[in-house]
Amino acid sequence: MLQGVPSSSPLTPTPTSMVPKRPLSPSQQQTQDQSKRHHHHHQYITSNKELTSLAESRGLHLLTLLLQCAEAISTDRLTEAFDLLPEITELSSPFGSSPERIAAYFSDALQSRIISSCLGTYPPLPLKPDHARKLSLAFQSYNALSPLVKFSHFTANQAIYQAVEGVDRVHVVDLDIMQGLQWPGLFHMLASRPGKMLSVRITGLGASTELLEATGRRMSDFAAALGIGFEFCAVEGKIGDVQDASVFASRYENEVTVVHWMHHCLYDVTGSDMITIQLLRSLRPKLITIVEQDLSQSHGQGSDFLGRFVGALHYYSALFDALGDGAGTENLERHDVERQLFGAEIRNILAVNGPKRTGEAKVELWAEELRRAQFEPVSLAGSPAAQAGLLLGMFPWKGYTLVEENGCLKLGWKDLSLLTASAWRPPSDSWEELDQQGVQSLLSSSS
Repeated sequence: MLQGVPSSSPLTPTPTSMVPKRPLSPSQQQTQDQSKRHHHHHQYITSNKELTSLAESRGLHLLTLLLQCAEAISTDRLTEAFDLLPEITELSSPFGSSPERIAAYFSDALQSRIISSCLGTYPPLPLKPDHARKLSLAFQSYNALSPLVKFSHFTANQAIYQAVEGVDRVHVVDLDIMQGLQWPGLFHMLASRPGKMLSVRITGLGASTELLEATGRRMSDFAAALGIGFEFCAVEGKIGDVQDASVFASRYENEVTVVHWMHHCLYDVTGSDMITIQLLRSLRPKLITIVEQDLSQSHGQGSDFLGRFVGALHYYSALFDALGDGAGTENLERHDVERQLFGAEIRNILAVNGPKRTGEAKVELWAEELRRAQFEPVSLAGSPAAQAGLLLGMFPWKGYTLVEENGCLKLGWKDLSLLTASAWRPPSDSWEELDQQGVQSLLSSSS
């Protein structure tokens, strides 16, 4: 009888896992490790590509739904537009990717537009004191997260500093002062130059007397620390609605007036634009600085709803991408800026056709309006442009672009212009054309 072959016999097939492994040489081990890493890296790249492709597909679908909804609204197919909103809402999120965040705020604005269209009323969004407080806090966060607000401050301050060279009494009129974040920088510049500043006066306009007074106290403390004589005048309301123009009058001999504002779509800053222009002429300021969003060409009152929608979608897609470049999706400050500022502007543009919908045609581009009123442009090339360039170089923001065009400075994101800063002075041949009494007469006739 034949004996069975022992299991340890070389003739018996042995599972690979049971065969003792010989130790690898260092070079063999390195080759094996590289192979594993390459395999895992390939899997990671493939997974990332799939996720990117999925996100792009989701973003494209959201874009298609938004455009379909806007097109339906533009042709008064309101029921069809309303039926698209649930899917847009389901796919979007104010805490998601940039396309999802954009879709969340645009769907909210489109819903408001549908309701307004059904009711036949388009009331402007009110600016209540508590809302003004939230906006001010959101602007603080915006200033910390993005160079856009800083660009407005740096550029205007440098232009004003040059305009008041050799002047020891300055009066600044800020048409929308909010928290006055811009002016401590100017105080510091004025205090560091040769010669003592005798006085700096700021007349700040805004929606809340309480907020204005708090802003005045903060600026007063800062000016005192620098040894600058400072006065603050709070004016609740809008420059074009002011009934007593004497609040803007010079109080001291040789006092120079400058005017500044940052124009936006959150709310109407100026009131009556006609009176605003006339008052600006009567003030005879040494300089007017203004920073405007490059939105107007796409959503002016002369364009139709679909045109405004497409233009706003293009503009705010760039803004959301730019903000997301510096803050993560879970950043609460980013969310606050997008909700309080961007979301409110989008709703104003789409739901009520701008911050003020009345019978009066509102100015869309103030730079063009000032030019039509024969104000003369003052170039921001040179030192203001250099300061703006230094600002961008100070922070790790890679997608922003700075362009000087016809004396104006344009700050953009990946070549799409977002803000334009310009400076102006009154017509040189009409300093006495409209005196203070004439403005008072104009104000009385309009009230």
